[in-house]
Amino acid sequence: MFKKIFILFPAVVFVLGSCQNEPDDIKLYDELVVSTQYDNDADFSAYQSYAIATDTIGYVSGNPKDTIRVYKGDFPYPRLVINAVKSAIGTNLEQKNIDQDPDVGINIYVVSELNLYQQVVYPTYGYYGGYSGYYYPYTLTYAQNTATLVVEMVDLKNRDAQNRVRVVWSAYMGDVISSVDYEKQSVDAIAQAFKQSSYLFK
Repeated sequence: MFKKIFILFPAVVFVLGSCQNEPDDIKLYDELVVSTQYDNDADFSAYQSYAIATDTIGYVSGNPKDTIRVYKGDFPYPRLVINAVKSAIGTNLEQKNIDQDPDVGINIYVVSELNLYQQVVYPTYGYYGGYSGYYYPYTLTYAQNTATLVVEMVDLKNRDAQNRVRVVWSAYMGDVISSVDYEKQSVDAIAQAFKQSSYLFK
């Protein structure tokens, strides 16, 4: 059973009875929504070490050829978010290579989706010179690209009988594409995800 925590980062405070029921549009473009969830059965105090990739993150989209994103000089994003995760973990866990039997593994990937919306518009009747004219309905199509940054903590220490592992903590941060400064906002969102998950390091 997972518990979920949702926080809009930076925090947008809603005061009961306030006239402003929702944030300004510009704020939504300048912030990432941070959602975290964890496994109630996980004993986070038992984890002492972790493994994480050095310069590669996953990429999931509708294109089967899209699998990973690798750090390059002109594309620093993978290493940027990896370093942000390492900074958030700090000295709470010892970093190890995957072949050194770490207690948990950290997965980082971006999920990209293209959403299409259609709306049928029925224009009202028009009147001109006493004649009522009918306008045929038409369809409007909207396309929206979204991208969610995902960070997962996988329990490598307690595998089941089939040698399968389970995700004990995850954070979802988006929308990366709509962010004004997606690199900075991603780093800030990662810090917030760990901040609101203080139970990870007891």
